[in-house]
Amino acid sequence: MKGSLQGLAASLLIALSGFMLSFIHPSLDALAISIIFGMLVGNILKETEVLQKGINLSIGIFLPIGIALYGSQLQLSDVEPIKILYIFLTFISVFTLMYVFTRIFGCRNNTSLLIATGMSVCGASAIAIVSPLIEADREETSISLIVITIVGLIGMMFYPIAGFYLHYSAGQYALLTGATLPMLGQVKVASMNFSEEILPISLKYKLIRMSFLVFIITVVIVLSGIKRKRFYAPWFVIVFICLAFLVNVFDLSSFTRYLAPVSSFSLCTALASIGLSVDFDSITERGFSPLVSTFVVFSIIYTTFYILFTMI
Repeated sequence: MKGSLQGLAASLLIALSGFMLSFIHPSLDALAISIIFGMLVGNILKETEVLQKGINLSIGIFLPIGIALYGSQLQLSDVEPIKILYIFLTFISVFTLMYVFTRIFGCRNNTSLLIATGMSVCGASAIAIVSPLIEADREETSISLIVITIVGLIGMMFYPIAGFYLHYSAGQYALLTGATLPMLGQVKVASMNFSEEILPISLKYKLIRMSFLVFIITVVIVLSGIKRKRFYAPWFVIVFICLAFLVNVFDLSSFTRYLAPVSSFSLCTALASIGLSVDFDSITERGFSPLVSTFVVFSIIYTTFYILFTMI
């Protein structure tokens, strides 16, 4: 019980720090700060085994709540159907290319599945959900989290610069960030650094990607080779979809605005816990092939978008 409380308290404290810092400036994203702080604290302390029960408890409680409630933010009333098609095609392309390239570069099957899932859907949250379903070990999970965090941060810093010098329109840039950056926080920061006006659009595109998580769960279980007697979708994915349906059919704005901060803080706590579990040594022990292969695919995806933007 003591270990559980210590790990839970550490996660909550880091999440609270990230949540409070996000009010200082819009570019300080609570989700990004929480996972980075968690990684730093976890690798500075080293002796995190005593916190592991509490960390697992925190992930088990706050990650499902955060993702489930985020469905209330997914409003598609002003999203063109063609844009949803573009996002879905990008989602399929990213997952397929990431999985194939990381396997070619010699990554383990589970590591490839986790990286492909994180890059194509919703970053660390997707990895945390899928990891136990395919029975990935801590090393495989750590490598995947480190890789998508590094590549996503590079994209987050590069996108606004490239968007400015390449003269992307607001619609093009929103689609690029929402459809390709792995983590929600990275989408927010990259969008605000280009133009705060496109932030709501970028987030809607990103939330559409998050709804594809239900497809990914089926695919990764099949590709992992895990034999299951029955397939099931996690309850929070079902709640996410139900809330998304309700907010697009009924006017629930007076209710959903209270869910946004609860969802955000829950995800901050879950990501802080995930960060505490990450082992930096794992990526040096396994080599840099996961990072290199992921960056190669990320560059291919970005180049493809650039070519399409110049053609349209």
